Amino acid sequence: MSRDFSILIVSHNTQGILSECLQRLKAHYPQAELIVADSGSTDGSPDWVAAAYPEVRLLRLPNRGYAYAVNRGLEVAQRPWVVEMNSDVYLEQGDLEALQMALEANPRAAMAGPTLYTPQGRLQSFGPLYAPNYCNLRRPRAVSWVSGALIMARQSALQEIGGMDERFFFYNEDLEWCTRARRKGWQVLLVPRRVLHLGGSSTPKDPRFIAEGYRGGLLFTRDYYPYLHGLHRKAVWLEAHLRLWFEAHPMRKESYRLLLDRLNGGPLDVPFLP
Repeated sequence: MSRDFSILIVSHNTQGILSECLQRLKAHYPQAELIVADSGSTDGSPDWVAAAYPEVRLLRLPNRGYAYAVNRGLEVAQRPWVVEMNSDVYLEQGDLEALQMALEANPRAAMAGPTLYTPQGRLQSFGPLYAPNYCNLRRPRAVSWVSGALIMARQSALQEIGGMDERFFFYNEDLEWCTRARRKGWQVLLVPRRVLHLGGSSTPKDPRFIAEGYRGGLLFTRDYYPYLHGLHRKAVWLEAHLRLWFEAHPMRKESYRLLLDRLNGGPLDVPFLP
């Protein structure tokens, strides 16, 4: 079955983690097409991949965000089932097959994702509004979105849906992608298959990353739920002010200052990064 998979791994300065990720993929999915989209790494990752795994297709890209890297990989993926994943997702035998079977059983499903677990064995949290999706999850369930840490997509569906929105630099690109798929009549499935996700491996200690998460959320409501956007913007403005007053951590405090500057007149379409 692995000969039907194009597996795209997005990496940024994660050589040690990427090594484990690729070892697992080669062991469990030896016939898959493997693509590494490297986003401007400076830790030697691209040269290491080229030397250690010459059979892997390596894309040396500028660091223009997660969506940009995914889209460059989608452009060269050849197989009918396309997997985009973080380098800090560690797969076991059967993980991708579970997603594929869920999609095959639901012809109107374009994308599927697993239930992601932390190294401590806990479900990865995506907030209180997402938590009900996990309740009594015994079979694949149609949900509003799944995490971009690991998504399998039907190649034929992507011809209609398109790739990720590159206005989202980091965070919220998966939410937008899944929402666009659903608005075109496709389903997005959450599959009860446990997959390990280390989390945060490519996220530096940079205040712009926190601000970018809020910017992406505001961009999403502006484009998809305009009737809620005004209220959302006011809530973020109030939160940022409160955080500035009460936040003790200098890095976090700076992120909310950046966010307020943007809310007071900057364009939502322009990322804080790189």
